[in-house]
Amino acid sequence: MQDNYASEQDSLRTGFYLNSFADINRVDLEIALNFWVNEITKQFNVLAKTKFYDNIEEMRNDFEQQKINFIVASPLPIINHFNSNHLAEGYKIVWDGSAEDSLLIITLKKSKLNHFSELKNKHLSILSNDPIPQIYLDILALENFGKKARGIFKKISTASKSNQLILQLFFNKTDVIVVYKKFYSLAIELNPQIKKNTQIISTLPGVTRVLGYFHKKVDPIFRNSVLTEIYNLQNHTKGQQLLALFHAEKTTPSSIHDLLSTQQLKRRYQQLINQYREHK
Repeated sequence: MQDNYASEQDSLRTGFYLNSFADINRVDLEIALNFWVNEITKQFNVLAKTKFYDNIEEMRNDFEQQKINFIVASPLPIINHFNSNHLAEGYKIVWDGSAEDSLLIITLKKSKLNHFSELKNKHLSILSNDPIPQIYLDILALENFGKKARGIFKKISTASKSNQLILQLFFNKTDVIVVYKKFYSLAIELNPQIKKNTQIISTLPGVTRVLGYFHKKVDPIFRNSVLTEIYNLQNHTKGQQLLALFHAEKTTPSSIHDLLSTQQLKRRYQQLINQYREHK
């Protein structure tokens, strides 16, 4: 952590939850995000402090005590661990013209696995450290079989990157994968045979991957100064290089409403879990 700032009042103290960046190498991520924060703050002579977290509870506690005043994480950890009344506006990252993505369940065309109801006793591969695919799979498993996903599949394996999952399916090393649409589209651009040989059998739209929020107690003038620089990243060469690490085009304002789709998904999951327990 850096501590070369003059006062807590005029510094950007950012906490990044590393488990929210499943597809990016951790070392590359830490270097890039440190650079990102420093580039933003030096534009208007504000000092920066960054900290990376594996433990979301520690991050939440530091945010509540204002040891950090800006958080970056995926929506579900924010919903589960942070008080939404303490969150102010921030930013989100835009890919392919949208800050939202879709979660895809994909099989090989030749497998003739065309519906989720046909996946019993098959081999599933998913991203590690990403809870949204797990929730989505449990929802579909409960709706189709009346039990959670772990009771449906013969084997569940994980990978650290989406391209690894896509290649495992392409080379017939697994029966079904769950990946985000933007990474699937990127893989198809690199190898059109992937599109020819695979098929999407289920889609969860409107998934926001990563959000940043200020603490509400941070001075609004200071917040706006920082966010103005963040929104201008794509207008600078170094900013473009940084965004490229995230396969992103630009940043755009976020609000508390960006948590809504994940909150709805969580409620749908909880309703099905309650029904499952009642009939168990």
